[in-house]
Amino acid sequence: MILMWLGSFVLMMFGLTESQKQVALIFAKLQKSILEKGLETTTGKMFARSLAITVLEASPQKSLYAGMALYNLRVLSLKASNLLMCLSTLGAWWVLILGLLFLSFNGFFLLGVCMLGLIGFGLTPKTRQLLKWVFSAGVFLVGGEMMLRNASVISTLLGQGEMAFVLADGRFGAVFMILLGSLFISFVVRIEFWSLAMGLGLLVTNTLSFNGALGLVAGERIARMILFWWQTRNLNQECRRIGWQFSAASIIGVAVGFLVAGEVRSLFYMGFSSELSSFQERSLQFVLLFAVMLAFQFVAQMIWGHFGSQVKVEEIQEAKYIPSVWVEQELTSVGIMAWAKQKVHKRLSEIRYHLAGLSSLKEGQVPENIQARLQDEEKQLSGLFLLKNPESLD
Repeated sequence: MILMWLGSFVLMMFGLTESQKQVALIFAKLQKSILEKGLETTTGKMFARSLAITVLEASPQKSLYAGMALYNLRVLSLKASNLLMCLSTLGAWWVLILGLLFLSFNGFFLLGVCMLGLIGFGLTPKTRQLLKWVFSAGVFLVGGEMMLRNASVISTLLGQGEMAFVLADGRFGAVFMILLGSLFISFVVRIEFWSLAMGLGLLVTNTLSFNGALGLVAGERIARMILFWWQTRNLNQECRRIGWQFSAASIIGVAVGFLVAGEVRSLFYMGFSSELSSFQERSLQFVLLFAVMLAFQFVAQMIWGHFGSQVKVEEIQEAKYIPSVWVEQELTSVGIMAWAKQKVHKRLSEIRYHLAGLSSLKEGQVPENIQARLQDEEKQLSGLFLLKNPESLD
């Protein structure tokens, strides 16, 4: 029986991640056209275009890593790349909409509409793409409904044990343990927003306390920032600075947002408890308070970005580029990296030209450290074009 509950959760996660991908695919051409117009322009246009790019991606994680990658690969300036990173949190809009639809809209209805559409004739590729988006959303909602139906399995499994009391206890000690547990699980489960789906499934069945559900999502957001710092620790000097400072600012924002969300919960309860059913009420409150937490994280990132973009950067930086695993594991935005490929290829061609010219020079005319640096840089950039999944950069 526990496998049925886990299967329902996996179905939710599949619908969540697949719907995010479909959003990016649907708006890929629009995103590319915005990128081709350029981000290195006036402040107002830079903000508007960066905002559009991150919103169209619908994945904070991919926009964040893409912003770092564009700066690390010398495609964008410090200001432009930092703006992309700071605005990345706004890409959570689609996940929040899915959370609001949870138990408020019948997922089978969406699947039925998609089935009628997919077996139809004369559908344009764009229409089929939209139907796939709706289908993925329906899978998420159906998974949530099945998860609720199999909720008794969790109650039976936990019984009257200590774990059951920890999950249901909304006091600080128990919530802190849940937060730490979520943090460590997120180091293994790399699926973005898994904690939101888990929190919704456990909260509406009274398995998890409200504060515990908030601690669950807060733990994942903190873990995402720690992982971002870890992934940037081997880049050049400036990227390492950005990595740890951005992560620290984001963690502070999440912590403050978590505390504020717990304080304002009573306001939502007073406003909605008399109008909504128990399931709808709890899920709606949870999603709105999660949005509050994200808002504080976003504010903290924007404050850091204001000062972080004004730091004077040393002209000579180490040639340590992003590893190919960023692209292979789809940590970055596929659309943004496809646009950046031609920029990186230009840099790679210049390096190869210089390396070819070294052979015509007499030995000792060019210091060995400079030769070694060019060779290492050429090897790193070439690795981005020799991926197991090269189409991700095409």
